[in-house]
Amino acid sequence: MHVPEEDRLRPVLSDVDYPCGRAELVHQAAAHGADDDILGHLAGLPEGDYTCFEAVTGALAETV
Repeated sequence: MHVPEEDRLRPVLSDVDYPCGRAELVHQAAAHGADDDILGHLAGLPEGDYTCFEAVTGALAETV
């Protein structure tokens, strides 16, 4: 499984108000037109608060 590239993630997470949890990340990404690949990766993140975009991408890299 691959991790979505940052240039695909950044636009769909641009309005996220950090810190936030996994459900909010998925909600915001869906609201910004994220494809099923991105939504699936975000939904697979561990529960918890993500403090910034880099925390999200780091957690995604660990789930591979």
